[in-house]
Amino acid sequence: MHKNLIALGILTALLVGCSFDSSGLKKPAGPVCGNGELEEGEACDDSGEAPGDGCSATCTVEPGWNCDEMTLLCTPVCGDGRIVGSETCDDTGVAPGDGCDQKCGVENGWHCEDEPSTCWTICGDGVRTDDEPCDDGNLIPADGCDIDCTVETGFSCQGSEPSLCTAECGDNLVVGDEVCDGVNYNGESCQTQGFYEGMISCMSDCVHLDLANCGRFCGDGVVDGDYGEACDGTELGELSCEKLGYPGGVLACSGACQADVTGCDRWLQVALGYEHSCALRSDHTLWCWGANGDGQLGQGTTSTQQLTMVEVTALGNTVAAFTLGEYHTCAVKTDGSAWCWGRNWSGQLGNNTITSSSTPVQVKIDADRTLDNVTAVTANEAHSCALTTAGAVYCWGANWQGRLGDGTTTDRRVATQATGMAAGVAKVSAGKGHTCVLKANGQVWCWGRNWSGQVGDGTTTERTSGVQITWPVQPTPVITDLACGEEFTCVVTADGGAWCFGENGYGQLGDDTITDHGTPAPVTGMESGVSDVEAGAQHTCLIKDDHSLWCWGNNYYGRLGDGTATERHLPVAVLNMDAEVTGAGGGRRSTCGLKAGLLYCWGYNFYGQLGDGTSTDRYLPTPVAVP
Repeated sequence: MHKNLIALGILTALLVGCSFDSSGLKKPAGPVCGNGELEEGEACDDSGEAPGDGCSATCTVEPGWNCDEMTLLCTPVCGDGRIVGSETCDDTGVAPGDGCDQKCGVENGWHCEDEPSTCWTICGDGVRTDDEPCDDGNLIPADGCDIDCTVETGFSCQGSEPSLCTAECGDNLVVGDEVCDGVNYNGESCQTQGFYEGMISCMSDCVHLDLANCGRFCGDGVVDGDYGEACDGTELGELSCEKLGYPGGVLACSGACQADVTGCDRWLQVALGYEHSCALRSDHTLWCWGANGDGQLGQGTTSTQQLTMVEVTALGNTVAAFTLGEYHTCAVKTDGSAWCWGRNWSGQLGNNTITSSSTPVQVKIDADRTLDNVTAVTANEAHSCALTTAGAVYCWGANWQGRLGDGTTTDRRVATQATGMAAGVAKVSAGKGHTCVLKANGQVWCWGRNWSGQVGDGTTTERTSGVQITWPVQPTPVITDLACGEEFTCVVTADGGAWCFGENGYGQLGDDTITDHGTPAPVTGMESGVSDVEAGAQHTCLIKDDHSLWCWGNNYYGRLGDGTATERHLPVAVLNMDAEVTGAGGGRRSTCGLKAGLLYCWGYNFYGQLGDGTSTDRYLPTPVAVP
């Protein structure tokens, strides 16, 4: 151990006495880039070697930068056309107001692209730049600042974030919210403001018209007929429902100072006999006019004629439906009873006598019982028929050729049920010597005189009880309406077609011939679109789905309403009845129609059956005079 301690001491003495000489080692050549010290040969040294910060990885100044030798900080050179560092633009200049400011930042309201930068303003962003006269924050025209940020004519714009544009009142230009400006009234006048006369002007705020010098207007309570007013407020002048052709009611005045006929009564039904006519009002009163030699007007007298309508006062306001024969009239009251008056030579009044009556008498089924539950009546030359709520058919009067349908040719003075017609009938129509019914199933049955094929069974054999009509087409059409003329019959099918059969000497079948037909033949041009049919003695009329009225056949005295007396073998439009027609009726030589609740008649008028207060024939629809 002693020897070891001596050796350790000797080694320590040797180490303390020695020193290290490094002068012989090789040093690195040139400056060290990235040490943060600007050394010889370095243009910059930013303590990093990453490019894009102004000082490159080899300590050279990158393009577009400037590096300070003292601080060693590198900053972008604004205005050199290069976009570096924090620069968002560089347009080779440092002047502000061109989109790129002196620090190479994009100025508010501008957009810059490319290098060197090209800058332009953003119109519609709500920031007005030096080269924008305005910027209201939108690109909507006609609000003062146009889509290219120019001030529109007639406006002034203030402010910049955004611009506020207002119309310049007083420049005679109507812009913005201006209603008028100076002498520019923008097309307005006293008349456009609802006045009839005067001179308009513009108020100083340019948003109100001065109407002080305008006068006379709808609503001032004065009827100005010179300006087209029919009434004004509660002032109706001489107007009334009756003066306008309506049968009564309460007239009002519309907001446009025209007659408001909503409260007026209407005509619901019209029918014609040989020389007289009647019409039913919406108040359930019946009015008649024309010949009265047999008391057919129901006035209790037998005066020769009545040129204007008179009420059948004996029935009051209880009439539900009515019909006209040649010289007699029948009606159904709202209680279901049937009443007739006028000529009764063959018992056509149904009161168990053959005595004519100028006042209504009730129809009976025997000497003691009356006919009840009636819904409709029909009549022609000398017989009458009724339909009951059960769908049964009763007839009375003359029975030549079996027109009453009871299986005999015996006249009946009281209502007698037609054979096989105890139920299921929807409509009944009487011709001069024949009768037809429309059943609820769409079938048509006829009976009576058949000289011209008017019964429709393909023969000319008279039938004392009902036979179903024979169709030339299959399947057999379903029928929705029917009407009997003197010696012919017409029907309407479910598909809107019109067909006729029987006598055709005047073209009343409408097939462009004068040849009789014993079975239904289509009415030319009326294969569809027909809703109702009506028959006169030797002419026919129908109403189409568009509520226009068309007629054809015998046209003596202008009964077709086309302005001529020319016989027509094809349907022609009735003039001035091209719309709103709701009903029509044909007589011996005259016709009447209902249009929008008003009543018109035309044709032969010797007995005053047109009801216009004259005995002058009319070739065009003429308003019936309302008392």
